[in-house]
Amino acid sequence: MSPLPPDPHVARRGAHVTAIRADNPGALTLTGTQTYVIGAEPLVVLDPGPRDEAHLGRVEAVVGGRRVAAVCLTHAHADHAAAAAEASRRWGALRGSAVTLGRLGRGGRPLADDEAVALGGDLRLRALATPGHSADHLCYLLEPEGILFTGDLVLGEGSSMIVHPDGSVSAWLASLARLAALRPTRLLPGHGPAVDDAWARLEACRAHRLDRVALVRAALGSGARTLEQIRAAVYGDLPASRHRAAQLTIRAYLSYLEEAGEKPPPIPG
Repeated sequence: MSPLPPDPHVARRGAHVTAIRADNPGALTLTGTQTYVIGAEPLVVLDPGPRDEAHLGRVEAVVGGRRVAAVCLTHAHADHAAAAAEASRRWGALRGSAVTLGRLGRGGRPLADDEAVALGGDLRLRALATPGHSADHLCYLLEPEGILFTGDLVLGEGSSMIVHPDGSVSAWLASLARLAALRPTRLLPGHGPAVDDAWARLEACRAHRLDRVALVRAALGSGARTLEQIRAAVYGDLPASRHRAAQLTIRAYLSYLEEAGEKPPPIPG
C-alpha cells in the first residue's frame, strides 16, 4: 500500500516549528491564516485561527497528544482567534496581551511584554508588544533560534492593513524598528510564506509604508479632499472588495500626518 501524500496544509518551518494553514484565503489573509505548533514538549499552539473543524483537526494531529503549555495569540482578530475558546478547551490556557484576552472575553492569563513561555530545554517563546496593525498585537521570538512570529504586523508578502483607529502608523513603525533590532534569523508571518532574509523584508516593509505616507501627502497636495480621491491616488484601480480596508488604512496615514504636525485638511467620511 503506497503512503498517503503529504498534507499541503502542513509544513515544517524549523526543527521545532510546524505551520498549519487554514482554508480561509482572501485579499487580506493571502493563502490563509497560519497556525504554528512550536516546541518539542511542552508545545505552544500559536493563533488557532478561524472556527474550522478541519483546521483544528490538522492542528490536533500535529500536536499528537503532546503536552501543550499554552495557546498563544498575536491579537484578537477573528481570522487568528475565532477558534481560541475551542483551542483552549482542547490544549491549554489562553495567553496573549491583556487587551487581546479582554476583547475575546475568554479568560486566560495575560502575557507581559518580554515575558517568555518555557518550552523545555533552552527553548523559550518570548512575547513582544508590537502595536500598529492593532493596539493589542504581540509578536513572538523563539529563542535561542531567532525565529520571529510576526502575526499581522509583517506578512510574508504584500503589506498588512493598519486598522484605524485601533491601529497606528507611528506605532507600527516603532514596532518594526524593535523587530529589526532583534536581528531575527527567519520571519514566520500569520499570512503568506516564510521569509528567510528577515532583515531585508523588514526594511522593505518600512520603506513601503513610508512610500504610502508620501503618496497620501502628495494626493493631499494635489487637491484630493475625499477618501475616494485619496484612495484612487494611492492605490489606483483597487477591487471594490478592498475599498473599506484601504480607507481605514488611509485614515491611519492621515492620523500619522497629524501626529507629525503636518495638519492635513479635514477629510469627510
